Amino acid sequence: MIPCPLARCRGRLASVTQQPPDRCRCCGCRTGCTTCPVCFWTEDGRSEENAARVIDGPNGDLTLLDARLNFSIYGASHPRYQSLVRPPRADERQVPGFRRTSRQA
Repeated sequence: MIPCPLARCRGRLASVTQQPPDRCRCCGCRTGCTTCPVCFWTEDGRSEENAARVIDGPNGDLTLLDARLNFSIYGASHPRYQSLVRPPRADERQVPGFRRTSRQA
């Protein structure tokens, strides 16, 4: 794995795979980093089926749906991360059709 120099998080480096970058589950950008430098969501293996549940992991008590809503309002998965994020590069733009604030009833 290659260190992602733009995703420093308190001394840790997020990693990027050699495969085409995966999209961030929070913001939809193809950063491929463990901690997304665009929204600062940390990949925790959560799926769409449990996006509304709080799970034990790196994102604390933040659900994926709440992080998506925060991103649409604040530009970060949580307001406290606003100073840590950056705009997506042209090659990282959102995946077409990605819906980040959808809540299913």
